[in-house]
Amino acid sequence: MKDQEKRIFDWLSAHKEDIVADLLALVRSESPTGDKAAVDACGRVLASLYRDRLGAVSRTVPQTEAGDHLVTEVGEGERTLLIVGHIDTVHSVGSVPVRREGDVLYGPGVIDMKGGDIAVVWALKALKDLGLPLGKRVRIVNNSDEETGSESSRGLLLDSARGACACIVPEPATCPDGKVKPSRKGGGEIVVRCRGKAAHAGNNPQEGVDANVELAHQIIYLKGLSDYEGKGSTYSPGVISGGKAVNVVSDYAEATVDWRMCVPEEIPRTRSLLAERKAVLPGAQVEFEVRVGHPPLAENARNLALLELLKQCGADLDMRIEAAPMVGGCSDGNDISDAGVPTIDGMGMVGNFIHNPQEQLFLEHLVPRVALLASLILRV
Repeated sequence: MKDQEKRIFDWLSAHKEDIVADLLALVRSESPTGDKAAVDACGRVLASLYRDRLGAVSRTVPQTEAGDHLVTEVGEGERTLLIVGHIDTVHSVGSVPVRREGDVLYGPGVIDMKGGDIAVVWALKALKDLGLPLGKRVRIVNNSDEETGSESSRGLLLDSARGACACIVPEPATCPDGKVKPSRKGGGEIVVRCRGKAAHAGNNPQEGVDANVELAHQIIYLKGLSDYEGKGSTYSPGVISGGKAVNVVSDYAEATVDWRMCVPEEIPRTRSLLAERKAVLPGAQVEFEVRVGHPPLAENARNLALLELLKQCGADLDMRIEAAPMVGGCSDGNDISDAGVPTIDGMGMVGNFIHNPQEQLFLEHLVPRVALLASLILRV
């Protein structure tokens, strides 16, 4: 282990229980996305940690319906490093107990991603207390609505990313190997709406145009476009509805299809394909509404260069850093990478059962992961 990295590692090891205490405090401040009061209270807890641990004053970005967002800056310099985290979780208040069993912490959002939020606080505190100068401005954005698509915070995130030299996203690493995520699939939805002609299902079904059948054709068409080799898109019908009564030929049916794309080029390609797609049944009509939630976090040269720097940080900590294959879930890093900022994701904690009542964080990885984050913040 290199001297500088050993100083960071040893300092964090001496403060491990302090880090755990801060993490438990943040997890106990439960913050399901739709509960604005709870999310705002959690934001205040995190802001107090920035103040007490780093001497930093957070700026609140008020929201009407979503929880308020936080922007916190430490350090000075011509360059700006962006770190993006979220404070919202998926479990309703009181539904998941917070507990520690040996070297495992359990609780709502403990790994996704309050563990990553606390890692940022303590990585920066280690550098501050050890007198290791940042040499840059570090801007931390904690949004309140990541779990539901970051609709109220996307503009803030992209504004904050403008001119940044890099973006670190401390979302969870893969489990159990702790691999980081230089690439993620993009995600969106395709709403398929089919219109036909109603008729009595017993007396004159042949005079109807069955929208349910038309929808079935369109779903099979979309499913047939799926590429499971990790180069194109996948299309998975998630919600299907049609018809008003069992004895009536349906005159309307629709489906919402989950859409995941591996490369940015898939977005215009899919739009073009569906713009040209016609109804199959005579007399039927079909329309497609294409919604892009997050573009892909592509494995481009910028992101791979940042990954190589991270691998060097890992080597100096006697850690082997590996990249996970492209993962299917999206994060705010997708949009920031798409905006041209070098981005590395999966820089948070190691744990399991994300979005599950058994969500857990493995404490054996805590000090190495925070040390890795601190080393990258220092070098980038």
